[in-house]
Amino acid sequence: MKALFLSLPILALAGCFTAHLPDVTEWTVESAAKASESSNPKYGTVRISYVAVRSPYDGRRFVVARPDGSLAFDSFNAFAASPSQLLKGPVLDALAASGRFKAVVGPSSSMVVDGVIEVTVNRLRLDCREKDRRFAEVSVSLTLLGASREIAGRATGVGVADAADGRYTAAFSSAFDAAMAEALAAL
Repeated sequence: MKALFLSLPILALAGCFTAHLPDVTEWTVESAAKASESSNPKYGTVRISYVAVRSPYDGRRFVVARPDGSLAFDSFNAFAASPSQLLKGPVLDALAASGRFKAVVGPSSSMVVDGVIEVTVNRLRLDCREKDRRFAEVSVSLTLLGASREIAGRATGVGVADAADGRYTAAFSSAFDAAMAEALAAL
């Protein structure tokens, strides 16, 4: 019994000697694209059908590409929401700002449209394959379907931005904008 009483203060102080793990820092992706009206859009009004993020990039924790070709999941940096939810706003902004469409509406709109666009994010990762270098990398695919659900266009784009300064919102936003701009230019 005496040993139990002597060990209680030691157990109470044990928490003081354990290391506190750093909190997870949450980041977002924002589009710098500003809505513009084109006097001569290539396509009519479209609805975003969906924004899908392919596995393993669909989780909140950052996916990190390592020099040996393997992937790791960052325990200290994460997206503020699931990537498929997080990217819905930036996708809408980038499509609307492109001037390629008469108008762009979200998936829940009941507006009559000329077609739908499907957006797939193929890659969303922090590329650390080169020693002492970090890049945000985003790859997207766009599929435009006409009113009869026929494929009216397909395009892909890749964006890469320097992330060495650790400002991941800025890096992933820049890479996302570049990927969307490349895909939209090819659509």
